[in-house]
Amino acid sequence: MAKVPKHIGKGEGGAGVAQLPAIFYDLIDDLNELRNKQIALLQKLDADAGTADTDYAATLTPAPLKTVKE
Repeated sequence: MAKVPKHIGKGEGGAGVAQLPAIFYDLIDDLNELRNKQIALLQKLDADAGTADTDYAATLTPAPLKTVKE
């Protein structure tokens, strides 16, 4: 997990300055995890007979992330 310092500088790293790519990669990982958990929750709601007859996965599934790691 990259820690985001108060002052990032130019992102070249060294001397305790976080590298921007590491921060971006960790943010992408965090967003992917949240997205996957939301999709799993929607699928669970759809499978639950006690919820309203709504297709939660079809109406609330988030779009694919536009940012990906190379």
